[in-house]
Amino acid sequence: MRQRPSARATERELVVVAAVLEAGSEKAAAHQLGLSHSTVKHHLANARAKAGVETTAQLVWILGPRLPEPEGGPPTHE
Repeated sequence: MRQRPSARATERELVVVAAVLEAGSEKAAAHQLGLSHSTVKHHLANARAKAGVETTAQLVWILGPRLPEPEGGPPTHE
């Protein structure tokens, strides 16, 4: 049985993708996570290859349901 592309990403790759989405750039995500920019790029490249996509936007669309909530959780409406 073949795994769905979203099931192949590691937890660390999911955290990196979520951080890039939240921070708005690879460099900002690297700073937020305490990683080098090249490490973030490496995790994104691995996740894109596993998902069979070419862009980070496509990766976010595929992995969206598995991405962890940003730090602090979802916004509250008061």
